[in-house]
Amino acid sequence: MSPTPASPSEPRLFYDAKAELAESPVWDVDAQELLWTDITAGALHRTSADGLTDRMVVIDPPLPSFQRRRGGGLVAALDDRILVMDDDGSRQTTIATVEHADERLRLNEGKCDPFGAFVVGAVDPEGEPLARLYRVAPDGTVTLLRDDFATTNGFEWNDDGSEIYLTDTGTETIYRASWNADGELGELVPFSSGGAHDGLARDERGEFWGAIYGEGVVVHLDRTGDEIERVGFPVPNLTGIGFGGADLRTLFVLSARENLSPDELARYPESGGLFALELDRAGRAPFLFG
Repeated sequence: MSPTPASPSEPRLFYDAKAELAESPVWDVDAQELLWTDITAGALHRTSADGLTDRMVVIDPPLPSFQRRRGGGLVAALDDRILVMDDDGSRQTTIATVEHADERLRLNEGKCDPFGAFVVGAVDPEGEPLARLYRVAPDGTVTLLRDDFATTNGFEWNDDGSEIYLTDTGTETIYRASWNADGELGELVPFSSGGAHDGLARDERGEFWGAIYGEGVVVHLDRTGDEIERVGFPVPNLTGIGFGGADLRTLFVLSARENLSPDELARYPESGGLFALELDRAGRAPFLFG
C-alpha cells in the first residue's frame, strides 16, 4: 500500500524575520525555542515557541550551521572552522579547522549524527564540485569524507544510524549511503532527484520532508524517495527545515531574501521569514554533539 498524504495544515508565518539567509533550524527541547541562523549576518537567533519574541547574538559571519551539545551549549560551523560555545554564544573555543579547495568556498550545512559527531560540508558559490564533506568528532578530530560536492545540504540518518541521507543542491539530488559510528561513508546512491533540494528532515514514520530552493515548495517523500505530496509556500527561496514544537509535530521551514530583486521582494514580502506547518506525525528530537 502506498503511503498516504499527511494532510498538513496551510503554512503559516511563524516569525517575520526578513532574514537574508535563514538556515539551520534546531529545536531546543529544554528551552522550547527555535534556534536558527541568518548566515550572512552571523546571527544566532532564539525564537520563542509562540513566535512573539526573538533574541539574537552575532557570532562571526558567516554562521552557516550549528547543533546542540550534550550537556548544554552548541557546536557551530563558521567559514573554515568549527567551534563550541555556550548557548548565548559566549566562551567560544575553536576545536577544528578545515582547508578549503578554493578561497571562495565556505562551510555550509552541519548536523549531528546518531553517534554524537558533527557532519558538515562546504559550498562553492560558483557551483563547481570542489566542496568537501567532513566528520568532526567530539574531540575535534576531523575526517575528510568526500571532496566533490557543489553544495552540501540536508543530512539525515535512518533509525540505527547505518545509513545517511545527504543532499548536493548543485546536482539537485538527495543521496543515500552506508554509515557507521566511525563515520565511514559508503557509495552514494541517488535517492531523490529534481529541484534544488536544500533542507531535509525525517519524521517518526521514516518519511522525509525536503525544502526546494527557488520553487517555494516542500516535498514529502516516502521511505524509497518517491514523492507523496507537495506543499506550496508564499515565498520562493525555501532553505532549512526541521521539526519542533511541544510534541515535535510542527515542521519549521525557513526562507531567504537573497537573490531576489526588489520587484520579487515586493511580490513575496514574507521572504526571509520562518514558517510553520502542523503535521499529523512527529519528527525526532535532534541528535546531540558529544
